[in-house]
Amino acid sequence: MNISVIVPTYNRPKALELCLLSLSRQSVLPHEVLIADDGSGQETRDTVARLTRDLQHVFPVKHIWQDDIGFRKPRILNETVRNASGDYLIFLDGDCMAHRHFVRAHVAASSPDTILSGKRVEIGRNLTEKLLRNAKVINSFHPLLLWDAIFGGEGKSRRVEEAIEIRNRMVRKLLNRDFITDDGVWGCNFSLSKELFYSINGCDEDFVDGSIEDNDLGIRVLNQGKKLRTVRSLAIIFHLWHGSTWAFKNDKYLHNKAILQRRIDKKETYCRNGIIRRA
Repeated sequence: MNISVIVPTYNRPKALELCLLSLSRQSVLPHEVLIADDGSGQETRDTVARLTRDLQHVFPVKHIWQDDIGFRKPRILNETVRNASGDYLIFLDGDCMAHRHFVRAHVAASSPDTILSGKRVEIGRNLTEKLLRNAKVINSFHPLLLWDAIFGGEGKSRRVEEAIEIRNRMVRKLLNRDFITDDGVWGCNFSLSKELFYSINGCDEDFVDGSIEDNDLGIRVLNQGKKLRTVRSLAIIFHLWHGSTWAFKNDKYLHNKAILQRRIDKKETYCRNGIIRRA
């Protein structure tokens, strides 16, 4: 199985560097990494060019870029998948670092009729700034995380328990690690076969900002009669802090929510404005 890791990014070159470095240290390496760039500036382009050279002995890096005219993440993800040579797709946000067994965990749990989704560790603001400043990668449970979660103050790290691998089936059941809701796909950490991605027509480009557009993928897979499974505490990622303007009940969120509700109510299995546009 050829594995393509797809990394969406927008103007966070230092975070993107840590993300790619974490992928270069995987126990199971992907066959390629594709940067899905929603219009980043020159600093990101320079960073990707340097890392493409530095990591060429590990895996090829492809940079897929589009003009910056506002949020168009679904569109650049679709375009990036068109350029992917792998038959299995793993999605990891460019402001996240992958645990050293991240790729291995997704591949081990993969199935042609299943979309997989994991969760993330939330690295605090001060620790994030320190990691970015020192170009330091965290790719396993690290004492820094625990220390920051306890003593980090207002901007401390959260959900550090998500950094602990749990493989034992009885322990996973006891801790409810295999439970996932129907809208439980996290866009920063999910995977599926390319064939399944195409069968639901990829990402819906009608979504207008970064809210719940990733949940839609899992709902369309389920509407096909396929499966949604969690890789929580197996495929682990570490999310670098950033500010957020995301909010419930603004016009863009309500627009997205209406699409999602229609998908549920009508049991829609594909979107019209996706990787293949339909009349």
